[in-house]
Formats: sequence, structure tokens, C-alpha cells
Amino acid sequence: MPMIPNFPSDLLEEHKRWHHEHHDIDINRPPAGYGLAFLNFHRGYIRRVLSWYGRNGYPSNLLEPWASVPEAIRMSPCYNRAAEARILYEPQSFASADELGRFIESSGIHGCIHEQAALLYRNPELNDFDLAPRHTEFYNWHGMIDRWYQNWEGLGRFRDGMAYWCGPFDSADNEVLLYRESDDTWWLGQVQSGDSINRSPVTMLEWSAIGESRAYGRFGDGRPLRVWDVDGDGKLEVVFRDPVDGSWRTGKIKDGRLQWQSIRL
Repeated sequence: MPMIPNFPSDLLEEHKRWHHEHHDIDINRPPAGYGLAFLNFHRGYIRRVLSWYGRNGYPSNLLEPWASVPEAIRMSPCYNRAAEARILYEPQSFASADELGRFIESSGIHGCIHEQAALLYRNPELNDFDLAPRHTEFYNWHGMIDRWYQNWEGLGRFRDGMAYWCGPFDSADNEVLLYRESDDTWWLGQVQSGDSINRSPVTMLEWSAIGESRAYGRFGDGRPLRVWDVDGDGKLEVVFRDPVDGSWRTGKIKDGRLQWQSIRL
């Protein structure tokens, strides 16, 4: 099922409109803000399509993210393998999500995948931003790009004062996990509706202490660390290598508490 049956016209128009609104951007030198807009728009768009797709009972495996770019595309002249290596193995080299998004575009990777996928699958619509979203392959590679984004988000960027991560940790998609370096405690922020101010609704974060990690030392010491969905249950965990014995451990929220356990990678 390369073409998704009965694809909603409003979803197709949404993607078309976003790209048309940004058609005058010099993709070789995207301006500040474009990269973050690119990543966040496509993340939200994929989620909306997947929600509709699931309600219609279509096979979800057809829209799963690629584990990696097909070799036939990677070998094409337009594909920048050095750029791919930086994205995969040096995510810490991007100072912001915006820089990552602009690099994905300016390096030509995004455009090359569209172009070469159209040739590989013999489907010219995959290289047409107005029509590509109605084909399953579009979600294979954009899901992969969103995983690149997730990999960057999962970094422990302690030097930048960013020891917090956003995503689904316990019961919602828009939670914030905070590591407080002063006492090695962990906090979970959950969105709550607050009182209105000047008739405008206010959204607030309600914080709960969920655990501590003193036995494992300071997490900002440069150890390998990621925040990732290790077990594939849709919830994020903290994964790190213990500098004392070299073992890998994961921290997962269960029953409102952050629980640590050893894992084997």
C-alpha cells in the first residue's frame, strides 16, 4: 500500500501550505528559526497523520521509521554521507535543534532522500512536496529524521545548563524531566491548567520529586548519557554508563518514582 487510501485533503493541504509558505527560503543557507520550525512542524504533522491512520485500521508497520537510509540512496551522488555521520555520531556538535534542522536541509540530505526515493520506488510523487505525504514512504524517512531529532534532544547537555528533557515519561506527551545537579535529585513537571489572566488561559507546570541518583555520582561529568525509549513502550527513560564499573543503567518512572536498574546493551 504505497499510496494511503482516502488520505484526507485537509492533511495534504496542511503540508503543502507549510512548504509553500517557506518556498522563498534559500535552502542552502536557511535563516535562524527555520530548522526548528522544519523539525517541529513535521513531528506534529506525522503524529496527526498517524492518529488518523490508526483510527482507520491501516497496517502501522508500513509507516514505521527507517532504521537507516537505504544503501541505494546513500550511494547516490546527491547524498552527503559526511553530513549523515555528523548527525548520527556527533549530535553534540549542534548547539541547538534549530542548527540541527538547518543542517539537515542545507546539507542536502532531506532533498536528496525525496529525489532518490522517487527514483528507487518509481514514484515521482515522492519528490513532490505537495503530494508526497499521501505515500507511506514519506513517513518512513520523516520518522527517521524525527528520531535524529530525538537523539539530539536526548543528549545530556549539562555544560549549557540544560539538564532537562521534554517528552512522555510517565502519563503524558508534554512532560518535563529535570535533573537538579545541586543535590542529584530528579523532578517531573506535568502540564496543568491554571487560572485565566486577562481572560487568557494559563498553562502551568506542576513539579513532583520522583527520585535521586547520588549512588551513581554527578551526571554532568561527561559520561555517556541519553534520554530514549529503550524498551519501546512509548515512554522515555534515562540511559547512562556508570563511570565506576562501566555498566549501563536505565532510569524509568514507575508508579510515580524513578527506578534504576542495570541493563545490557
